[in-house]
Amino acid sequence: MLFMLKFIRNIIIVLIVVIIVGAGYFFYVAEVRQEKNNRDYTFEQKKVLKPMVESYLSAYKKRGEEVSIKNDGLKLKAEYVPAAKKTNKTIIVIHGFRVNRTSMYPYSDMFLKQGYNVLTVDDRGHGKSEGNFVGYGWLDKGDIEAWIQYLIKENSKVEIVPFGTSMGAATVAMMSGDKLSSNVKAFIEESGYSNTREEIEYQATQQFSFLSAVKKPIVQIVSLYSQLFAGYSYNQADTVAQVKKNTRPMLFMHGGSDTFVPTKMVYKLYDADPNKDKQIWVAPGSEHVQALADYPKLYNQKTSNFLKEYFK
Repeated sequence: MLFMLKFIRNIIIVLIVVIIVGAGYFFYVAEVRQEKNNRDYTFEQKKVLKPMVESYLSAYKKRGEEVSIKNDGLKLKAEYVPAAKKTNKTIIVIHGFRVNRTSMYPYSDMFLKQGYNVLTVDDRGHGKSEGNFVGYGWLDKGDIEAWIQYLIKENSKVEIVPFGTSMGAATVAMMSGDKLSSNVKAFIEESGYSNTREEIEYQATQQFSFLSAVKKPIVQIVSLYSQLFAGYSYNQADTVAQVKKNTRPMLFMHGGSDTFVPTKMVYKLYDADPNKDKQIWVAPGSEHVQALADYPKLYNQKTSNFLKEYFK
């Protein structure tokens, strides 16, 4: 009997150690800044998008500039390109997980061609911005709100629509529940997750199938690490809870075959939005953030029509 109790105790100790060590490793994988955050993704685009990249780079060279702000003790960088024809309307373009602003040039070009000024940002912990941890939208929304104040300071008449993909989409959706300046007119999100904890649990089982049985305790410990080192927990970063407080028009977009941020999450977000001025488009067969490459004309049409309706 004593032997059996000792055996069970040892199994429990081993299991606890495995969970703690596994959580530490997964925290590094999920949240600590890595080299891929800093890479140049300018030309790592699908062939159909490369002319848009060239077009954006040409516009940036002619009339763009790199700008910076400080927020939460971090220096943050972005590229600002005014529209060819003067306007007060500006789109803030926000990238996803472990990429940076160089991955967003096709979107920036699309909005420039639609006639808007474009601010393409590097999130904290990515690109040329400072920071050691990924904010998963929760910390990033505060940074985008600081960029909004920067734009207002530069031009008090500015009208703003934040746009983001993947983690950038979650950033947009999360900030929709905050009290924002009246200069912010609407939101566009593509491929955002409904809840940070749910997405990380999902990724834990996708990347490490052996964690399926213990994903919840491991992710809970990872969240504690995040609270300790980065200043936020995954339970705080609840996109649906934020969208429930939204008061502005929002366009929700997603790939119909997205297995990185499962397509079902966009319906959770759309259903949570109490605002009657909301639209949804699910791109048939598209994988994660591939809708623009798969349907460039339709993507442009969907965003353009939404902006013409709510960004007057």
